[in-house]
Amino acid sequence: MSTLIGIVTFGNLDFTKLAVRAIRETVSEPVDICIVVGKPDDHATMDWAITMPSLTWIVHEKNRGFPASINDIYDIAWQDWSYDNLILVGNDVVAYPGAIDAMLACARETHYEWICASQYDAASLVRDYPWVGRYFEGERMTYTDFAARPWDLHLPRIEELNQLDAASAIEHGSIKDVRNLCLFKRSVFEKIGYADVNFWPGGYFEDNDYCTRARIAGIRACGLRTASYFHFWSRTIHQGPKGAEHHRQFRANEQFYKTKWGGSFEKEQWSLPFGGQPHRLCDGVQLPATNGIFSREDEPRIIEYWAKAI
Repeated sequence: MSTLIGIVTFGNLDFTKLAVRAIRETVSEPVDICIVVGKPDDHATMDWAITMPSLTWIVHEKNRGFPASINDIYDIAWQDWSYDNLILVGNDVVAYPGAIDAMLACARETHYEWICASQYDAASLVRDYPWVGRYFEGERMTYTDFAARPWDLHLPRIEELNQLDAASAIEHGSIKDVRNLCLFKRSVFEKIGYADVNFWPGGYFEDNDYCTRARIAGIRACGLRTASYFHFWSRTIHQGPKGAEHHRQFRANEQFYKTKWGGSFEKEQWSLPFGGQPHRLCDGVQLPATNGIFSREDEPRIIEYWAKAI
């Protein structure tokens, strides 16, 4: 099986380096890596990507948002090429040893189309090993010591989990953390298509929307206890300067989710978007009442609308 690993980054190059390093250090099977540089003028990431062997990268000249960046990776995986699997990795994620190999084995050996890994985050690390709190500063848990690897303290527990038998390792029907470390077979895209760029600039509720669409489509999903990753916890937001702006975007994305599904996440009232009726977003853009998104034709106008509205 052929596999593409995709990462979207909006700055914070040091975290992206850790994510890519972990992939290359822990994956035993051949995989390709693609990075979308979503932040305009992120020259640091561009300059680094150029020097990396066997790395495909795309640069956005303006902020098109997170969902559009995900869709670029979908196009590379399933429109430009014919990969069997796509694994999305957050740029502030470090895959633990054996995680991605376990996901690939599960994809080969089971009927699951959507395989989620298990998160171990910075807050849990500080709770379990209080003395590492010095690496994570303040309420936002700012991390700056990239020579240290405090998350490795959890490796003995990871090794224990990796010994689980196949039946104990699988959490049937579980859908979680779908943009941090998650494998999608090609059939997922064939059933529900692209991410919804109405959740602009992204990072909020786009993943909830994709999960809801997957559930309605009957996609076979599971969680995998033997696939663990360390999550720094939203570094793009928490180590960036735009806290108030992110709060406003969160509320706008939350409201659109309710408009689309008739309620908040896991309290949806409808099985079709907008209650089964097309939704007029703005002049020239009418959103269809369908679960699948299979065209990117309206993306530029949708992004332009939300960039002005939020």
